[in-house]
Amino acid sequence: MNATAEFNRKLKQRFGFTLYKYQEKVARDIIELLESRDRFITVSMPTGSGKTILEMLIAEYLLSKGYERILVLEPTRFLCDQMHPNWRELMNVGKEYEGNCWSFLAGYPVIISTPQTALKCISNLKNKFDGVIIDEVHHAITGTYYNELISKLKPKIVIGFTALLPSEKVYDASLSKISETVGELKLLHYDFRKLSDLDPKFNPPKALVDIFDSELNEKEIEIYNLLYLGALEADPSIIHFLERTFSRYGKKALCESFFRVVEKGGIGESPQTYEIIEFCRDKDYSHKARTLVDVLTIYNPELNPKLKPIIVFTSRKIAAYEFKDAVVRKLGIPSYKVEVLTSDLSKEERKNLILRAKRGDIDIIISTLVGEEGVDIPEAGVLIMTDVPKSALRFYQRLGRLIRISSPMDTKVFVITMTPKTKEYEDLSEAVRNLYWEGVDVSYILINLEEKLTTQRLIDHIKTLMKRLNSKWVSYMLLTQRNELKDPIEYYMQVLKSNEEFRSALTERFGELSEEEFDKWTFMVVTTFFLRAWDDKIKKAMREVEKKLNRGKVVNDIDRLIREDKVFYFYEPGALSGMVLKELERLREYCIENQEHFCENVFFRFDRKGFLRLFMNILPIENLEDIIEHLKERIKEKEEIFGDIYVRTRYNPRSKVIIAKTSVSVSHEGLYIRVKPQFHYYNFSDNSRFKEKKLELIELNVKDICYRAIEEFYVRQE
Repeated sequence: MNATAEFNRKLKQRFGFTLYKYQEKVARDIIELLESRDRFITVSMPTGSGKTILEMLIAEYLLSKGYERILVLEPTRFLCDQMHPNWRELMNVGKEYEGNCWSFLAGYPVIISTPQTALKCISNLKNKFDGVIIDEVHHAITGTYYNELISKLKPKIVIGFTALLPSEKVYDASLSKISETVGELKLLHYDFRKLSDLDPKFNPPKALVDIFDSELNEKEIEIYNLLYLGALEADPSIIHFLERTFSRYGKKALCESFFRVVEKGGIGESPQTYEIIEFCRDKDYSHKARTLVDVLTIYNPELNPKLKPIIVFTSRKIAAYEFKDAVVRKLGIPSYKVEVLTSDLSKEERKNLILRAKRGDIDIIISTLVGEEGVDIPEAGVLIMTDVPKSALRFYQRLGRLIRISSPMDTKVFVITMTPKTKEYEDLSEAVRNLYWEGVDVSYILINLEEKLTTQRLIDHIKTLMKRLNSKWVSYMLLTQRNELKDPIEYYMQVLKSNEEFRSALTERFGELSEEEFDKWTFMVVTTFFLRAWDDKIKKAMREVEKKLNRGKVVNDIDRLIREDKVFYFYEPGALSGMVLKELERLREYCIENQEHFCENVFFRFDRKGFLRLFMNILPIENLEDIIEHLKERIKEKEEIFGDIYVRTRYNPRSKVIIAKTSVSVSHEGLYIRVKPQFHYYNFSDNSRFKEKKLELIELNVKDICYRAIEEFYVRQE
């Protein structure tokens, strides 16, 4: 049985379809070159023609011929995620793009990775992969990683696939080091017409889509994390605005917005403020400008006039001017062939710009909102969105500059640049979804869109801190504020007491209070739900305080990761046990003052989500078992001394919270004290596959808190 026949059998069995006639012909052409001992082959065929299926066929063919391992390179993390499930249906495939090298070390015969990650893991790769398949190989024109990786890896075969080969001359020159390693490039080129001749059933798409990850550099990551984690001391709405400005438009837009907010008094002096100011003094191009240069290196109108005019969209004027400067300086395109279309131009200037573009005198138009509607921009050969508008209308208006009535063979290029691990991927998903529900055909835009969100950034940050601390978990405060709190209870109480609205509301409710009385009532309000219910002003003040203590988008991402079973948490027992202890001592004093022998509090609760966050220890879900065993060992001795503590849990499906109740009893000198604390654990999914283990952790966590309080109570009575 030949290679295509065997592969068709597998396709039919797993997916229910077989190769198209034109795919079989392309496969035979590739195999013929391989059998002729050609070692560097690039296949150019359009989007929608099934390159991925052919990549899988060639991987199977190479493995059947004795090649030990195949490395499949994708230009972005997004494509690694998108391709891996399909590959996995046909063969044993690993995926690696975060740089921990686990999949490489696991011995998968096929690994899907980015070139950046493969280079990070090169010490584990040498002499291990004798075949390399490069998807979207035209990205290698701007990617120095590809040449460096191949020269170090020294594979026997390199096969590239691409939807577009803008310039064979540029492509060949950019991959000269690969040629030095594996020999002369052999190109197989199939355009729409050729594929249609091979198979009349082939239908070309309206547009092909190319996604570029707009990567932050090391310093940009530091500044972005400062905003994302809420470390900057400012109102949460300001932090969210600056974070999104940075990821969507780049450094210059961030700095422009940052200084405006500072001038208006929205951001005060702090080490983080000066850190951003210092960052803004650096005049390097932003990550969005750097990526645009990469895109235009590939889709260069000077080398391929058919692409003209190229339209670049951004929503910020400062970014538009930065883009022009970067393109002119870095690519050497004459300044008069790159124009910026913004509201700064008069009506006559805009009209003149459009006339020049229609005559073919302008190669690139960089446009802000004014170019999305109301301006008769010529039909684009390439449309580049450097940011993604959430509005379906604006998204569609931009696309309208690309997709107009034209020949069905005239397929256009739609390029999107997005910052990995930021809200941009979610914006794209939402825009595409809105278009779909409005009846717009979006099948040619993106298929099987899998979000690449800030949640992955958060997981990375958690694991980095865990590694640094040699720990199985990391505290919420260290995660978000860069430092641990020695006493989170005192921190929370001080912030609450310094809030003027809270002080005023407490005074109105309980009259003039000494500082000691104020402390006592603050503690009571925090732990007693019906005291808060007495006064809306108290509840409002507490919400405002907790909002400021939980800044940054990281708060929502933590909730999301918990719901998705990516992470879980337990409360820091040392801190919360202090509050249980404080209540035991308060009741003891009350008994003595009132000559009672038994005092109890059945209303003692830890139920405020914003307060409880300060005590969270967050762990990756894969560490759940380890933490459970750790807690079991920790409380075993205490159970033998103080007896068993029974914890009762119930689930509130409306608020998705586990309510854990228990009873803590102590006695001393004829006094019997009992507190019945209640602990709330939020974002609990009743359908979680880790449900039982999570409940076990919660029960152990509650016991640990209470045993510590009991032990410390008796120590203090000695």
